[in-house]
Amino acid sequence: MKGARAGIAVLAGLVLVGSCALFAGGPVGGSDVAQAASRSPMTFRYPIAADPEHLNPFRSTTVATRRIINNVYEGLVTFDPKTSQVVPELAERWEISPDGKVYTFHLRKGVRFQAAPGVTYKDREVKARDWIWSFKMFLSGDTAVSEHPEYLEAVKGAKAFTEGKAKDVEGLRALDDYTLQITLEAPNHRFLYDLVNAYVVPQEAYEQLGAQFSNHPVGTGPFVFKEWRRDDHITLVKNPDYWQKGYPKLDVLTFINVPDPNTQVFQYRQGELDVLLDAPPGQLAAVKSEFAGEYHELPGLNVRYLGFKWTAGPFKDNRALRLAFNYAINKDELWNVLMEGARYPADKGVLPPSMPAADVEGYPFDPERAKQLLAEAGYPGGKGLPEITYYYYASSATEPTHAAIQEMLRRVGIRIKLKSEDNTTYWSHIGEDEVALFLSGWSADFEDPSEVFNFLFYKGRDDTKYDNPEVDKLIDQATATTDPAKRNALYKKIHEMILADVPWVPLSYSKVFYWVKPYVHDFYVASAGTYRTPMKYVWLER
Repeated sequence: MKGARAGIAVLAGLVLVGSCALFAGGPVGGSDVAQAASRSPMTFRYPIAADPEHLNPFRSTTVATRRIINNVYEGLVTFDPKTSQVVPELAERWEISPDGKVYTFHLRKGVRFQAAPGVTYKDREVKARDWIWSFKMFLSGDTAVSEHPEYLEAVKGAKAFTEGKAKDVEGLRALDDYTLQITLEAPNHRFLYDLVNAYVVPQEAYEQLGAQFSNHPVGTGPFVFKEWRRDDHITLVKNPDYWQKGYPKLDVLTFINVPDPNTQVFQYRQGELDVLLDAPPGQLAAVKSEFAGEYHELPGLNVRYLGFKWTAGPFKDNRALRLAFNYAINKDELWNVLMEGARYPADKGVLPPSMPAADVEGYPFDPERAKQLLAEAGYPGGKGLPEITYYYYASSATEPTHAAIQEMLRRVGIRIKLKSEDNTTYWSHIGEDEVALFLSGWSADFEDPSEVFNFLFYKGRDDTKYDNPEVDKLIDQATATTDPAKRNALYKKIHEMILADVPWVPLSYSKVFYWVKPYVHDFYVASAGTYRTPMKYVWLER
């Protein structure tokens, strides 16, 4: 914590430099000076419930970090804001070999890394070599450097590089400054999707900023980092050198920390926020009614769950106990009654309902069955079962669901203790063996089961540490299957096997809902959620 505070002090010193760079903009004089001075910068005020842990693109694992860095960093490809299909971004186009293994990307010329205080470039234009350096960083086997080698694990030689058995990645080649060739080990139907979050990062910024890099992002994107005052706000400003002419349309993008949803609603009502992303528990219907013309809703791609630690504690090797939790919790009461329909009860499995292979049989609310299973688990009436601590993150602390879950479990004989932790501590702590029961969630970027299976149920990647070699084999097989019908049949089998293992209590599937002021235009939201909204298109009419 002490080190983080020191970092903020340094960054605050950089604010004035960034501010001058923005509004100096270029040479102006005479009446232009007066016009520029009189024009208010177009500022978008965006609430965030939680401070991100950091802003390091190689280690971004949460929505809180991704919501910010999506506006600073860019990949070879991105999602179309209206269709969610993969479209070119820093690659102008690409070809795929007939065997599906070789991708040749033709890079956009004239893309420049952002100017940043304390960073000196040899060459600011993005070239093929910059992509190779960035991709090798993502593939690092050191979790202090990267937490996302999986984005590029399909590349030939990636595994050997990540494991420290090779100095280079065999499948990465710069054919010239503007042509990047990537060879895969095998065909991979999701490879282009994985590239969306594999950003290009300037080596000079990473090396010259050192420890500050995690708090001071530098990319090619439409917005440039200006300042971060912990637990208060993060400010991004327009990138004056952005490659896409006319974008971004906003001058300033300010993410304001508003952890209390009551305060969010108040500030939105007062005109201090341009978008509202949450409503206080018990007030959703009232807020929808108050701002009916500004309300939007669509099915989302997030799944929320209670995770059971697979490697230690009371749930290890005790399937009956895990099942007892599933049957004891009334999800309909949690989400349709207590939370006024804020999310869909998870009455199926681990996939959001809109995904292929999502239609499997879940575990319904059945407290009598839960009591039977608790006895089968070795704890009749709960006798002999120690109190279990249920961990949840602070930004969900105001929800009544935690106490309701505690009461539902108590009714079948299970005692749990509620423990909230601040968001920064929480996401690293729940991976430890001492945390047997925890609340978590996962937001997919697109409607494919691999978005859940490959990241949460493959080789122990989830914080539950769930690991089933038979499931791993089938996931590998499905990933390499290009025929959608055959692939989805495999995913259905995988889904049923995971449910039979019971690593979670699936709690709910998301609704993406938000309110946006009438003067806000082109705020595009897809099922993945508002965190993926490309803010470069947004503009204000007021």
